[in-house]
Amino acid sequence: MEPSKLSSEAEHAVHFREFTQRLAQKFEPLQIFNFSQNSYTHNSQGYFNDNESHFKCNYCLLVVTETATRIDYEMQDFANTYYQHGTITVICHGRQSVMDAVQQNSRFFISVLSYGKQLYSKDGLLESDPISAFIPTNGAIKALKHYEHRIPLADGFLMCASECLEKEQFGICAFILHQAVEQTCICLVRVNIAYRSEFHNLYRLLRLCQCFSEKPFQLFLSSPEDERLFDVMAKSYSSSRYKDDFMVSRQDAERLYQRVAAFLLLAKEMCNEKIELLAKSASDYAALKKC
Repeated sequence: MEPSKLSSEAEHAVHFREFTQRLAQKFEPLQIFNFSQNSYTHNSQGYFNDNESHFKCNYCLLVVTETATRIDYEMQDFANTYYQHGTITVICHGRQSVMDAVQQNSRFFISVLSYGKQLYSKDGLLESDPISAFIPTNGAIKALKHYEHRIPLADGFLMCASECLEKEQFGICAFILHQAVEQTCICLVRVNIAYRSEFHNLYRLLRLCQCFSEKPFQLFLSSPEDERLFDVMAKSYSSSRYKDDFMVSRQDAERLYQRVAAFLLLAKEMCNEKIELLAKSASDYAALKKC
């Protein structure tokens, strides 16, 4: 009798568990939480591959460390190198800063510690102490403050990119569009999950957006041609400054501009919807307090 094969999902779970253990051995964190998981099946058809099907999954992890030293980039590089069955976006914070944030009523950290799946604990205990519930009184006010700061920046960069197009400075246009997307992603993340991201990598920012919506990722990365075009913009952050041979065609610059303009409109709509929900939560909470 042949041994039964694991399903794609079960096999994937094994790979992810092995990676989590490897991450823990490498960096020795206190805890690892999974706060987002999006799975999909990729089908490839062709004359030689016999209609292969691949199950993949994208994760967002919070890693809590003993010290305040930030090692996000090292952990992210490790994930990019050793996890090939999807993508893993890692954010890392010291234990004291996490606890301080919880004490300050952080919507993000309270949500992750309360509802995220704990994958690892250095002391072997996967049950954490109870976390105080998030108090939604000022959620909409804070979200609106960040929205009113970041969106004008993104609008300004988009305006500058338009001028670069007119002057046929296509490489600079791509670089400016990178700034517009970066500011927009930071705003989306801050409004929707109340996390202050401090990295510039557009792929990482878009994958963090996936923990609350697939729309930004789908707008930019729905096809191989989308991926090629987005990669031009992503690489412009460093290539436009440090590589003399960095070139962007007129067609690519124009298509990127149109895509980023559409992204800004989408982000404004998403943020306004979230701010309305946060305002309602605050109103409902106030009404309950009066009862």
